[in-house]
Formats: sequence, C-alpha cells, structure tokens
Amino acid sequence: MSEIPDVTIDYVDTDGDGYAETTIADTNADGYVDTVLTDWSGDGQVDVAEYDTDFDGRTDVVAVDDGVDEVADEVYLDTDGDGSLDTVLTGPDAAPFPVDPAL
Repeated sequence: MSEIPDVTIDYVDTDGDGYAETTIADTNADGYVDTVLTDWSGDGQVDVAEYDTDFDGRTDVVAVDDGVDEVADEVYLDTDGDGSLDTVLTGPDAAPFPVDPAL
C-alpha cells in the first residue's frame, strides 16, 4: 500500500480585505509549491490556476478563466519541459477547470 504524503495548504489575503484570494498548495510534501489558485475577481471562483505537474519547482501549466463559468479561456503550457511556457490554447472554454495537466 502506498503512503499518501501530507498536503500543505495556505490561504493568502493579498489585498487585506479579509478574503483569501489565493490558495497555495504543496501536494507532495517536498517543500515546493505545486498549485496556486487565485480568485482575483472576488466572486468565489478560481480565475487563475498554476500547476507544477512534474514537481520540479517550475510552473508547467497556467490556466485563466476570464468569465464566470469556471472553464479556462486561456491555457499556457510548458510542452518541452524547459521552464518556459510554450503553448497557448485560447478561445471560449478552452479547457475545464481545474485544468488537466496532461493536456
């Protein structure tokens, strides 16, 4: 049976209004942030999501929802693993939130 690592989650109020707009998670207990979720519009829904899918300390996927439907309208991917976001998927509802890092 495999052991499930401890998940560390922090909630951050970035503008001091008493509402935590950003959630930061270390999902594999390696001390590095693996997921960042941000509600910049204040509607209670995720607007920007960042993922470190291969746990190397670099963001591999960034998804942006500019609407209110919880579906990413822009997705940025590091397709070759060099640490730079290479590919952009755009259009209304380019991918469901949370974005599947295997895109």
